[in-house]
Amino acid sequence: MVYMSDKKALKIFEACMNELYLASIPSISWAEVREKYGDDERSEFYMKHVIKSVDYDMIVSRYNKLLTSYYRRQFAWYLLDYAPTCED
Repeated sequence: MVYMSDKKALKIFEACMNELYLASIPSISWAEVREKYGDDERSEFYMKHVIKSVDYDMIVSRYNKLLTSYYRRQFAWYLLDYAPTCED
């Protein structure tokens, strides 16, 4: 069994989210998203930023490879809640 710390997993999550939002339209960093919207999910900030499905898949796939299976499952939920909206 491979061990991964919560801190390392969070760093990977945040790097992925940063790349996803920088690739979205309008482009914004993950730090700016958190600063602008905080933890208020009701703001639906993820609906205000759109990313092409192919870019989303490529970015998420690359970061998923860095995670253990436990964190991949956690990451899937994280993406559902916070990733930008996909379009074809």
